[in-house]
Amino acid sequence: MSAVLGTAQDAGGAGDVARRLTFFKNLQTVTNNIHATANIDEIMLELSQDICTLFNADRLTIYSVSEDKTSIVSKVKTGLNSFKDLRLPIADQSIAGFVALSKKLANIRDVYDEAELKSHTPSLCFLQEVDKRTGYRTKQMLVAPITDAHSGELLGVV
Repeated sequence: MSAVLGTAQDAGGAGDVARRLTFFKNLQTVTNNIHATANIDEIMLELSQDICTLFNADRLTIYSVSEDKTSIVSKVKTGLNSFKDLRLPIADQSIAGFVALSKKLANIRDVYDEAELKSHTPSLCFLQEVDKRTGYRTKQMLVAPITDAHSGELLGVV
């Protein structure tokens, strides 16, 4: 009986190893593509889908810190060859702005749950305008700061 259980566990373990190997190979590919880009705009506009696929996410927004360091800015496609800036203040009113301000990861199970949002900071809100405009309903968000490994300076938010 224990041999059968051991075999089942080993088979599950091999599957897990294969999934992890596939993930890290895909992560390396995305990382190489990021390093091959000319600028942050290209990453935002061209590699977002690859990053979503890698992390099994529906959507992704990458923000960079503005030159004056008071806001974070992302590029949003508005047409085949056109885009506009999406700008959020570095402040605790929006989830991405809060992560930029605190430089701490936020893992939110339900962005529409006011109590969960307020548990992070009292003035935190989910900006529902994009959901209303697109018809997409955001549920969960995992938001992380992007910082310089040496200085700790905020570079952006993902």
